[in-house]
Amino acid sequence: MSLEPGALATLISDSCGLPFDGRRIAGANTIQIVPSGLPVQNTFTIQTAVGWRNVEVTFVPGSFAGELVRHMGLADAGARGSCAAVLAKCLRDGATVNLRINNHPAKPDDPTGWGAQWARLELSVRRGQLDLGNGDQDNEKIFAWTQQVTAAIVTLLPLEQDDLPSENLQGGFSEGAQVQFEGNRYERDRRNRAAALAIHGYACLACSSELGDRYGSAAVGLIEIHHLTPVSKLGSDYCINPATDLAPLCPNCHRVAHRREPPFTIEELKSMLAAE
Repeated sequence: MSLEPGALATLISDSCGLPFDGRRIAGANTIQIVPSGLPVQNTFTIQTAVGWRNVEVTFVPGSFAGELVRHMGLADAGARGSCAAVLAKCLRDGATVNLRINNHPAKPDDPTGWGAQWARLELSVRRGQLDLGNGDQDNEKIFAWTQQVTAAIVTLLPLEQDDLPSENLQGGFSEGAQVQFEGNRYERDRRNRAAALAIHGYACLACSSELGDRYGSAAVGLIEIHHLTPVSKLGSDYCINPATDLAPLCPNCHRVAHRREPPFTIEELKSMLAAE
């Protein structure tokens, strides 16, 4: 595995909007990323193990993270729906998803049966039959699977009241789930962005460009998230589904989309580009 722990942590931090540090397990083809500046025993580790033709990413709660897990279980339907949407993407991409809540198996793509009183949370995603051994392409696969599991966890992390926007436009996180997470503050728009990127990727859905391919490392991960329905049209209690309500657009396509009210659709943008 050529991907360095620090590089993976930086990519995950950029995609999730939360700071992570990376480290490699000595003697193993395994990278761990942990929330920066926080005691790992009170938070969690995302562990990515790379085998001969497989990648397995595991959420590992700290030994004293019971309070965090309990508050994750209090996440509302919108947050759970975002988490399930990311895990459903993993399933569609051929992964085996193991989700256990309180030592009982749970359906990863159906949050209605997850319950609310969480004492224990286990999550691992394994994708086998991968074509590894291709340098940069391997790094992309390792990042993609690590990103998806991290995004699924991030959607459930509790919020602090002071960090919420004055208008409930991002959806997915109710007042009842807002608690302090070890002094760090997480904005819900970051969570929806993380989930949208984990589901849709970094290529513009209109022009298919990925800015890192065009500009190099300076533009890796540079993409904007477009609300398919303008936030001004959403009700105060609307919970955004990142799979169907959000779309990655490059800055050019995003600006063109908003040249009209209501915005141009993705299909209309594609038609404009096809007519060039």
